[in-house]
Amino acid sequence: MDQNIRAMLQSSTFFYFLIILSLTTISQLTTMMAILFADLTGKELLVSATVVVSGFFGAFGIIRVMTNLHLLMHELDTKTAATNWGKEMQAIPISVLRFVFAALVAIVAIIQLITIYS
Repeated sequence: MDQNIRAMLQSSTFFYFLIILSLTTISQLTTMMAILFADLTGKELLVSATVVVSGFFGAFGIIRVMTNLHLLMHELDTKTAATNWGKEMQAIPISVLRFVFAALVAIVAIIQLITIYS
């Protein structure tokens, strides 16, 4: 693959990750503010559905985009992989980080669900 195209794809994929993480964080913060400060009497199921859907899309979106980034970074040509940049890129533990970020989103969603029903 052409290295310019690869660099563009890596940058785009990283920005997609940031967009997904930002939108999920904003959604969860907004929902948490509603849980803490609004009267949810009779609307618990609606708010719970919002929490589950935003958590589900956020966690799986992060996993999918980080998987794409992992594949892009580990399919470098031998010349690029031998450079310091290539070595550093391949040393990033993306396979672990994707599950860490997804777990954080899931933990926040679980905390929100516990808060709704307590």
